[in-house]
Amino acid sequence: MEKTNIGIVSYGLYLPAETETAEQIAARSGLSIEAVRGLGIEGKCRPEAEDQPVTMAVKAARQALERAEGINPEDVDLILWTGEEYKDYIAQTASIRLQEEVGCPKAWAFDLVGQGITTVLGLRIARDMMISDANINTVLLAGGTRNVDLVDYTNPDTHFMLPFSASGGAVLLRRNYDRNRLGEIVLTVDPEMADEIYVPGGGTEIPFREDNLNSKIMFFQTPHPEKVAAYLNQRFPQALAEAAQKVLPDAAPDFLALRHLAPAQRTLVLNRLGIRPDHSPALDQWGCHGTNDVLCSLDFGIKGGTLKDGSRVVLLAAGIGFTYAAAVIYWG
Repeated sequence: MEKTNIGIVSYGLYLPAETETAEQIAARSGLSIEAVRGLGIEGKCRPEAEDQPVTMAVKAARQALERAEGINPEDVDLILWTGEEYKDYIAQTASIRLQEEVGCPKAWAFDLVGQGITTVLGLRIARDMMISDANINTVLLAGGTRNVDLVDYTNPDTHFMLPFSASGGAVLLRRNYDRNRLGEIVLTVDPEMADEIYVPGGGTEIPFREDNLNSKIMFFQTPHPEKVAAYLNQRFPQALAEAAQKVLPDAAPDFLALRHLAPAQRTLVLNRLGIRPDHSPALDQWGCHGTNDVLCSLDFGIKGGTLKDGSRVVLLAAGIGFTYAAAVIYWG
């Protein structure tokens, strides 16, 4: 790492213009407005028909390339899909569709699946590949999410997923780039939770048929809701904080780009890490964007003036599985 500086040249973020308010979510779900706000929801982005995962990722990737002075699409050597597994089509290689739409003819591409941590996972994979292969100098990470489609608002067992929203995000990395340098990146999992949250229908075990369409199998389910609730209340914030402490063990970060959390969970994480709330923007107004949460938080920190040159930034993500990821960026 000392001999190969790899830095973030630019990023892109696309958020649908339409929104869904806490009041609207309460009406759809049957929850009180206080319960909805207790999930960390003041509002969230609502995707329109044209806001498909790949389409949103393309918009974010174009932003990233437009912001990268001196780098053209033809310079990209590798493209990684860092969006969600649920995308425009089943069994689609989204990275190749993204490659054609953005216009990167020399690149090769493949998809990553990491649930809510895929952006940070992509940083790790891209960094390691750039270190090991001198022919990879520029990498584009991009992905979209609209897992909100898979949430049944009326299912009390999955109300914790009501913050799910939609977006596209992208990051452009460059070898021998001395700004916004990548540091330590850590990935962890709790494998005993592997099959506690999933969408039953559409896979090989329960394929869609005429008699099961428009049923609950099309939405996220929890076979053991009490186990999931206990995990989210206890282990989830603890595991997030542990991941952050592994990448920056001797000091608190200057800025924490943290995934969306309910207020109680968020307070636990910030307190354990010694982070002031104004140094880690809450995403209550925008919802949960899964893999793109860390980019949303980073963007708000930059635009709000909290994130400055010299800041030690930690990207902190988590997803069902359950899986956790943290990355240090030496900003500026």
